[in-house]
Amino acid sequence: MSMVAKSPSRCFIILFLTLFGCNQQSKALKQAAAVKKLNALLYQKEYFRLENELKLCSENLDDKNKLYYKCFIDNSFNRNEECIRDVNSLLTNSSFKFPDSVSARLIRLKADSYFKTFRYAKAAQSDSDLMRHYRYAIHKDAVDDIKNDLLLRTALKNIPPQQTIIRNTVSIPWTRDKIGLIEIPVKRHGQNYNGIFDTRANISSITQSYAGKLGLHILNAVYNEGSGSTGINFKTGIGIADSLQIGNITVKNVLFQVMPDTILYLAPIKYQLNMIIGFPVIEQLREVDLFKDGRMVIPVTPAKSSLHNFALDHLDPVIALKSGKDTLLFDFDSGAITSELYAAYFARYKNVVLKNGIKRIAEFGGAGGTQKKAIFILPAFHLSLGDKPVTIDSMTVLTKKIYPNERFYGNIGQDFIANFSEVVFNFKYMYVEGVK
Repeated sequence: MSMVAKSPSRCFIILFLTLFGCNQQSKALKQAAAVKKLNALLYQKEYFRLENELKLCSENLDDKNKLYYKCFIDNSFNRNEECIRDVNSLLTNSSFKFPDSVSARLIRLKADSYFKTFRYAKAAQSDSDLMRHYRYAIHKDAVDDIKNDLLLRTALKNIPPQQTIIRNTVSIPWTRDKIGLIEIPVKRHGQNYNGIFDTRANISSITQSYAGKLGLHILNAVYNEGSGSTGINFKTGIGIADSLQIGNITVKNVLFQVMPDTILYLAPIKYQLNMIIGFPVIEQLREVDLFKDGRMVIPVTPAKSSLHNFALDHLDPVIALKSGKDTLLFDFDSGAITSELYAAYFARYKNVVLKNGIKRIAEFGGAGGTQKKAIFILPAFHLSLGDKPVTIDSMTVLTKKIYPNERFYGNIGQDFIANFSEVVFNFKYMYVEGVK
């Protein structure tokens, strides 16, 4: 029997192909593992950990996946122009293929960035595209939300973008109303009014009575809104103030939800709220320095910081705080007098809550009404903002979710802010800093 020896070059080619195949398989496995971890962080809205993990595993991801997660990171850290460019790059590159459900998620993210930059017509067009081309790939609850967004954004499509003119550093006085909420002076047509300063009001709000007093332009549209503290939904109208003055800062084309007076009436304490200055106005100030002595300073140039602890979940500000050995994310709500912990905290630290907490039934009020809920009270709850420790007395722990897609660990309010002589909210460089 004759034997034919293999040539060295043929052996080398076989070895090369084998090693190449193993290397490609290894790359695919590493990418799959990285994608699984990043998806889990994105689902949990762990934006800071998502950002860090993307840096760590970047070399294991292809360009499509790198850019995909960058879209969400840019959106959550208020880099809306970058988010819009990222999404457009992904959806217009013919070599990048996505399931329709993923394309829909990207378009919705882009719509959010358009809305946050006051390009209402583009936001409405994105929502319309979702309904026309991707409705079958979107969960029913999300479809209802997108329809509601489309109602609002279509009504606003001919409204110019909000514009804030800050000529120099401004200091204005703030006070507390009857129930302890922070109020700031707002001027309209030479008349002075007080508005509640509320970072977690997704859109500024006003009663129908006050909308008439301020001479708002009322649009012919109604959409659904909900209370963040109770989850109660209600109908609201839309109004535009062509300009407002906050100190010598001019804010043009300000969007308001126009509500029946009864929606903003707090029946248990017989108190009428009239006007709430919400996130879109506050964010465009870029930086707000809130002093305990009753001053609010808006610097003409926002300051940089080494801190990176502030994010956005759509229109909700989110703060990262240390709790024991963990860093947890909370809604950040200057319009809440007291802080509270959500069901996610109860689920994660149930043994601690059951051991140290006192069970009670409590009534919660907000726009739209009140609700009674079973809660626990922790006598003391310890947090840290950067290296500054804070203790909140009598911290409420909810045992059930307010909303089905709730992910964060609680809502941080004025009882936290009151621990500092100065608190800086910076929306340009995305940090919150406290000075004792």
